[in-house]
Amino acid sequence: MTDIADGTTVTCPECGTVSPVHPGQRLASDFCPSCDYPLFWARPSAVAVDAEDSDEARRRAPGTSGTAAAASLACPSCAELNLPTAVVCVRCGASMLPPPPAAEPPLPEPQPVVVVQPAPPPEPCGHPATWLVVLVTAVASVALTLLVVWLV
Repeated sequence: MTDIADGTTVTCPECGTVSPVHPGQRLASDFCPSCDYPLFWARPSAVAVDAEDSDEARRRAPGTSGTAAAASLACPSCAELNLPTAVVCVRCGASMLPPPPAAEPPLPEPQPVVVVQPAPPPEPCGHPATWLVVLVTAVASVALTLLVVWLV
């Protein structure tokens, strides 16, 4: 059995049991002894830091009595939570450095604008205007009606 050097403990989110874990590794022993929950998925508890012997004392927040909250960083490939100092992911082995953004493709050239000229006005065909035909027909109808009424 491997000895835990830094004393990282995790509180089981299922049953609340506090258990030691191996940070940065996925071992078979890192399961909750009470409910068998995989503790490498749980967030670590605060880690005690000795202020005189460590550079970690400079990173601690004031008023936390010498504890530093352990942080985690998601893998850009599989989103597994890793230690912030990890170079490769503990789950998939991918690099923890995100890939550079892909270059955007150039914009397509604009298409030329086609201007449609309006159609020329129609040429006259030579017959009389419609309004004139309607007027002559109406006058003739009234005249014939009056003539028929006058003769009867």
